[in-house]
Amino acid sequence: MAKAFAEHFGGNALESPVQTVSEDFSKIPDAAGVPYTYWGIGFTDRKTYLAAEKDGHLEDLPTNHSPRFLPPLEPTLRTGIEALVAAALAWLAPS
Repeated sequence: MAKAFAEHFGGNALESPVQTVSEDFSKIPDAAGVPYTYWGIGFTDRKTYLAAEKDGHLEDLPTNHSPRFLPPLEPTLRTGIEALVAAALAWLAPS
């Protein structure tokens, strides 16, 4: 299978580091010598956050890798799009 992968994606594909469940994203672009960014945009509604804060259980709020993490579509989607567009404009806009 590795040989077929290398034939499809090029000989350097076999030199890519094997990924594990540890999910250290930075190792992939570092190994390739390319820049990268990782976006972590999520949302917890105010009522849920304030209740967890009052009870001293902020650490119990689900994060992006939790099977219980389900941010509301809005404003999460709008905020994510705005952040990505702003970053793209900063990098791609003519100087």
